[in-house]
Amino acid sequence: MKKLLGIVVLGLLLSGNAYADWLVIVKNEIDKNVFIKRTKSTEENAINLALEGCHVLYRHREDITNQEKLNLKSACYVDKIIEQ
Repeated sequence: MKKLLGIVVLGLLLSGNAYADWLVIVKNEIDKNVFIKRTKSTEENAINLALEGCHVLYRHREDITNQEKLNLKSACYVDKIIEQ
């Protein structure tokens, strides 16, 4: 019984990375106040959603021109990727 329990515990410890979440932080090169953070189960999904969050932030602003919106959206970049 102790061996079985040891195997189960060891299996859980080794399989911890299979369920890891990815934290992605996106910033903007022009607008230094922007800080978008997303946590998802896959790295690619977290990156895509964080960048999309940055793009949406500028897409709906009415106080800037369309060219400024494009410039701000293209200035979004991934600052950090952290596996949790």
